[in-house]
Amino acid sequence: MEFFKSTILSSAKRPELVTDESLLIQQGNIGLYDGKHKVDQYQDGVCYLTSRRIIYVDNKNPLESSVELGLHLVKDIESYSGFLRSSPKIIINIDPVAATAAAAELSVGNGSSHSLNASNSNGNVWACPICFFSNKASSEMCELCGVRKQADATSPSIKAPVANTVTDSSACPVCTFINHPSLNQCEMCGANLPREIVPTSTTSSSSCSSTNNNSLSSSSKQIRLSFRKGGQSSFLSSLKGALSAKQWEKISTPTTELTTPTVRGVGISAIEDRIHKTTLEANETMTDAFQDLDRLMMKATEMVKLAEAISNKVSKDPTNEDNEMSTLRTHLLNLGIASPVTKGSAGSIYHQELSRELADFLAKFFQKEDDMKSLTDVYCLFNRARGTALISPEDLYKASQQFEQLKLPFRLRKFPSGLLVIQSIDMNDNRAASRVLRHVKEQGGGLTALQLAEIEKLALAVAVEQLDVTEKMGLICRDEGPTGLSFYENLFLVSTST
Repeated sequence: MEFFKSTILSSAKRPELVTDESLLIQQGNIGLYDGKHKVDQYQDGVCYLTSRRIIYVDNKNPLESSVELGLHLVKDIESYSGFLRSSPKIIINIDPVAATAAAAELSVGNGSSHSLNASNSNGNVWACPICFFSNKASSEMCELCGVRKQADATSPSIKAPVANTVTDSSACPVCTFINHPSLNQCEMCGANLPREIVPTSTTSSSSCSSTNNNSLSSSSKQIRLSFRKGGQSSFLSSLKGALSAKQWEKISTPTTELTTPTVRGVGISAIEDRIHKTTLEANETMTDAFQDLDRLMMKATEMVKLAEAISNKVSKDPTNEDNEMSTLRTHLLNLGIASPVTKGSAGSIYHQELSRELADFLAKFFQKEDDMKSLTDVYCLFNRARGTALISPEDLYKASQQFEQLKLPFRLRKFPSGLLVIQSIDMNDNRAASRVLRHVKEQGGGLTALQLAEIEKLALAVAVEQLDVTEKMGLICRDEGPTGLSFYENLFLVSTST
């Protein structure tokens, strides 16, 4: 299966979508087959279907066993509904011409293909001649239909003598009379004779070798997706739609037009001209988009792409830490998520995929590695970014609970007061207390919860909890006066330490 290649995953173990690529559907509990044979290390994962690729992300080893297949390599697809214990499957036939061209392009570009080792190598399994189920070599009968293992199931050569096979084929099955090989009926009893065409040893070995070569070549040109817990019909319909749309062909045409300008300048002036031209195009796009609601809906995709480009540029520049850039980053994140996860597209793994999408969103939203936001604020911001694909508070809560199980860099925390917050994995009470103490020292006087909320850009309830944690650690002390509750540095602790 040299047609697969390694895919790039985000910090939340989700595929990174390229430009003009949208997520169509995803399905869990998927296994990969090379032809009719299982691939051992790719039997439990999530399969993502985008407008350009089929992406498999393994649940156990997502970084090592995650591969992708371009839809431009697919010749046609078939459907297998399953039989007894055999799961439903989608059979993907690879176009040999496109596969050869892709392999040549990959070798020229020094790309890395992902070779999958099928579990049938060296006779480890044998295929049933009736139902084609892959059985273990130690099994004497098919685990699916019960047919006994044939002698030539794992050995390609036939070593029976030619003379014996001819004699056996001429014997009557009723009276055991030896008839002439050209007769169709027994001369003694008139019973029908079995007709067996047994080739010579040379012909047998050559035919078997050619059969094996054909089977290997056909299996290498065919990939199967096994759906262990349903979802085959919806995935199949989405795959048919993606193949008929051929989105990868529609993208290539405008790209070549943009990359071949008529006049090409050089030097600093040319760079300034291109930046000026890009700025004018961005201004025209935003001006056209905000004229009315109808045109805003038409420009929605273009606006999201522009927001993602600006957001990535801002995040890469370490000098942009002032309040204006922070406000700009917040507005860009509020513009939307390109392909939000829905129950219709994710199915049974909805909360798992929603948790990964939430982690990707928080990775861009959190300004510091040890940040913390209330679950209520995250709910409002996340729903605003998803646009019309709103989620319920229960769905957000269930998705947040899976952070630790999916090994994502965020955690859901509940304070003794009942307040729920989402914090980064590096955030703890010691870091929160040290930051609060630093702000108390910088203020010079008393620090209130409202002031801390403004400085740290936190919800007031979260600021109160952080002050309470710092007070319990003995770093600050409270002063309840006519102006309200203020906190000061605990000088008794400082004097005892010195």
